[in-house]
Amino acid sequence: MRNGGGFIAERRPGERGLAHLIEHVAFHSPTVAAPDDYDHLKRIGLPLTLPAPNAGSTSWRETNYYLSTRTTAPSDIDVLLSLFRDAATGMTLRADAIDTSRGEVMREMAEKRLGNDIYASYIAAIAPGSPNDIINAQNSDDVPVASIDTIRRLYQRLYRPVNMMIVIVGNVKPNEMRTLIEKRFGDWKPERPDARRLPFPMFDRGRIQPISFSALPQGRRTALMTVVLPTPASPSSRDRQMRDELMDMIVARAVNLRLTALQPDSPPGKVGMFIENGEQGQRQIMLWDNFADDRWKPAVAGLRRITCNLTTGGFTAEEWQTAKRNIVDDLNRRAADIAKVSNVDLAKDFSHALADDRDLIPPDELLRYAANTLSEVDVRSGSTWWRQQWGSGVEHLRVEAPDFAKVSDPVVAIRAEANEATGSSACKVR
Repeated sequence: MRNGGGFIAERRPGERGLAHLIEHVAFHSPTVAAPDDYDHLKRIGLPLTLPAPNAGSTSWRETNYYLSTRTTAPSDIDVLLSLFRDAATGMTLRADAIDTSRGEVMREMAEKRLGNDIYASYIAAIAPGSPNDIINAQNSDDVPVASIDTIRRLYQRLYRPVNMMIVIVGNVKPNEMRTLIEKRFGDWKPERPDARRLPFPMFDRGRIQPISFSALPQGRRTALMTVVLPTPASPSSRDRQMRDELMDMIVARAVNLRLTALQPDSPPGKVGMFIENGEQGQRQIMLWDNFADDRWKPAVAGLRRITCNLTTGGFTAEEWQTAKRNIVDDLNRRAADIAKVSNVDLAKDFSHALADDRDLIPPDELLRYAANTLSEVDVRSGSTWWRQQWGSGVEHLRVEAPDFAKVSDPVVAIRAEANEATGSSACKVR
């Protein structure tokens, strides 16, 4: 079950982090139909469900609940759907359930505080004004003190039919599942989206600086070159979606090949490229180098040199062809391994696709599409993709290392190293 709320919906004073708190409360709260049944969802659901690493999550745009049945018996699935319905409309939000949940969320926040602070600082640099920059829900001061009335108002505002989605994945009969969903949720009245709903905040392109750094003593050691763009609209056709997905995959693989070729003895994962499309509110293209010790200078120089050379010279025919072969191999492996993917993961992917108004393309279909079209995707199209995509965003170089605590002006030092790495005036960092 997906609730389209999340941290972005916590717009009123005193609400930061409460969507996450409500997620925890769902597993403890008695319900209207069972007002004395503490841990109602767990007591009824656990005998029917498989163990899972987690049964809920909250992000900037949504809260998800995951339940995996031990069987595909309609009666078992019906019980779990009844628990979803209780969580969606029937929680009493009793004080003891809230207090238990507060403790859980506060412990989670304490355990993840450093990582959240590091990530928040990074997002503030590359995408200022975006949801993950302006929303401090992960380190919220509201969770320990929020009143039951405040929590209840947010719950009633978010957990409404217009914000809810039920996804069932497994070896089941669709018509039976539709009947079960109708049984539990059929009395929900259709709602129109709130016309007054505020739009999601977007990153502020004008506030992105060319360089940033972090010198946290317990922080990571990494250099990152990024560009951030507005999240593109979902492709209008399945064919276009496959074309875009395939191009992203090939470009990322080609860049990874170049990064690895320049550091052939590096361990896996030290360098790489990643494209994130919309999950955090923007499209982000990132190259990284997780350097060791105090070797931030060669890391900066290497990333600057690669991005400059790709912009001015594009890909080579050899690395482009190798990237295409690798992608076909990857798709073959993914298609062969599709039966190993858990239904929970498929349900997550399906819900995200539905929420984004796009198709969920299985790897075997993408493989067939690649077999029919890859011959037409030449190196020139890859180089054009890079120049258009990388050039459309705002380039940002970020370096994180405790060593910068001893550097008088890290930004000046980083800029000098980046500019010395290339001979092209077009690639100079301001």
